[in-house]
Amino acid sequence: MTDEIERLSLEEVGRLLGRLRQPDLLRLAALARLHTTGMPRRDPADLLSEALARVLSGQRPWPAAVGLTPFLAGVMRSIAHQWRHEDQREPLTEDTLAENSELAFDTNHELADLMERMRAALVDDPVALGVFEHSLLQTSRTQVMADLGLDATAFDTARRRMIRKLHRRFYPGWNDDHSSKS
Repeated sequence: MTDEIERLSLEEVGRLLGRLRQPDLLRLAALARLHTTGMPRRDPADLLSEALARVLSGQRPWPAAVGLTPFLAGVMRSIAHQWRHEDQREPLTEDTLAENSELAFDTNHELADLMERMRAALVDDPVALGVFEHSLLQTSRTQVMADLGLDATAFDTARRRMIRKLHRRFYPGWNDDHSSKS
């Protein structure tokens, strides 16, 4: 097949991971915390470690066209999604959760569910999805443009497209006159 995606070798993956800088690690750690929100039995450090282990073992092939941070963010999102399903199937070991803890769990679970639905709304537009993922990481505009290979105009266009798609999907009654004022 001629449409086959080029993947990085394990040696290339090792070199790229060896170049991780402190800001990259902080972004990934923040994203791991975000993805484990509402999962009291899961630790963000475990999520990041599991993602790195899967990448280094070759279990998760790395497409050459995808940047380091977006790729690892996607791997962590996938693992967190898997963990969520596992946790829903398993009975809770702590039946004595305080009422406030249960409310916080429900709120955090709803937030994670909303993020997954937003990703699903953008799945047909990889650039807009990349901008969305970077917005969750609070990545600088310059870094987003570098990671996604965009110039300023392409970035602004993708960002507006992302916002329009999310508004249409999640605020269907909101008319365009109001959205341009916000």
